[in-house]
Amino acid sequence: MNKDKNGKVILFPRVKERLVEEGLEALQAKRYEEALYFFSEAEQLGERRFSVQLSIAVCHYELGNFHEAERRLRVLLQENEGNMDLLQMYLSILMQTHRYEQAETVIHDALRHHPLPASLRENLLNLFRFVQKMNKRPLPPAEQAKVQRLLESSDITEHMHVIRQLEKEDIVPVLPQLKQYLVNETNSPIVKTMLLRLLTLKKIDDVVIVEKFGKRIEVTPALLNEQAETAFAAELLERLEHCLASENPGLYGVAAEIWLRYTYVLYPFSPEPAASKAWMAALHFVACQFQGVPVAMEKIAARYGVSGEEIAPLCDKLCEIENFSYF
Repeated sequence: MNKDKNGKVILFPRVKERLVEEGLEALQAKRYEEALYFFSEAEQLGERRFSVQLSIAVCHYELGNFHEAERRLRVLLQENEGNMDLLQMYLSILMQTHRYEQAETVIHDALRHHPLPASLRENLLNLFRFVQKMNKRPLPPAEQAKVQRLLESSDITEHMHVIRQLEKEDIVPVLPQLKQYLVNETNSPIVKTMLLRLLTLKKIDDVVIVEKFGKRIEVTPALLNEQAETAFAAELLERLEHCLASENPGLYGVAAEIWLRYTYVLYPFSPEPAASKAWMAALHFVACQFQGVPVAMEKIAARYGVSGEEIAPLCDKLCEIENFSYF
């Protein structure tokens, strides 16, 4: 490699080819670190051939870098849909890392959308049955007791940890405890949002009662559509962006964060009243307060065509959320 008088890089003849050749030789000899070095150097020089990209993924797999191997194989599968060798390698990584739900989705799509040899179809069906069992395995009694104990504690961090653990488990055995958590007025509304999302993910079709800020609502998690439920919040944020982002991007960023936190904590309830201009003015004013910008509430309110009396209670609501938000 050299540079011309203008500073442009000039490659010696066949540099990429020689790097790939060295990489293949090292790969065949199972010298995976060495092979990865050569292939990566070739990639940096613009080598994008399928065989090289696959070889890099194989090296990462053999070296135990499963996350990077999975990422690269996922990209290759998107570019080479229907490649069964890639599919089987990708599934082996998902199984190795115990990502059974993702494996179930991948196998289901392959069985449904691709013509497969009879032997491969049978293997995938057997694997599909296995990952289904793993995804539906019940919590051991000790884990059920742990869920009960933690959900009765006051440690929000532990609550969040339990809910994340439950993403990989069959939650039916602990559904009564989870329902109780949602209706208990002393529990964190933030954790309740996390829990409600978990129940939606698990397609729980029982009716549950959610209590937040002195209000109660009955919902069926499996039927919840978060995008539809938060349409007003998304629309308001878009309108606020048009009004504020070009003038003061930093202030808009603070206002957007406040709004996203507020609507997250409030879910599945919607902000009330459904008055966009009043909420925009309130967000603008509270964001100014957070940044230490001295401004009169009436002045901000007038900019959006509302009164200070209208936005004052909304500002209180936003500040109430910020006082206990936990992220």
